[in-house]
Amino acid sequence: MRLARERIAYSSSFEGHAAPEGFILLDLKGLDLEGVTTLVLDGEHIRLAREQGQRRQEAAQQLRMLLDDNSLSEETE
Repeated sequence: MRLARERIAYSSSFEGHAAPEGFILLDLKGLDLEGVTTLVLDGEHIRLAREQGQRRQEAAQQLRMLLDDNSLSEETE
């Protein structure tokens, strides 16, 4: 689901809790989610998810390189 930019906010603290990387606040009011008005994501969790995604991309790239190298060596044999 995509949210309009106007529904996304940043805050360095939320409900009295501060976080070094802040919080991303997604305004869900008006969506068909009973009793849910805001989704709060800790900036640290976003950073960790981004790093995990980068590691997965690097691993996939390494695998593609290995497979490409392997197919090239099979063609020359």
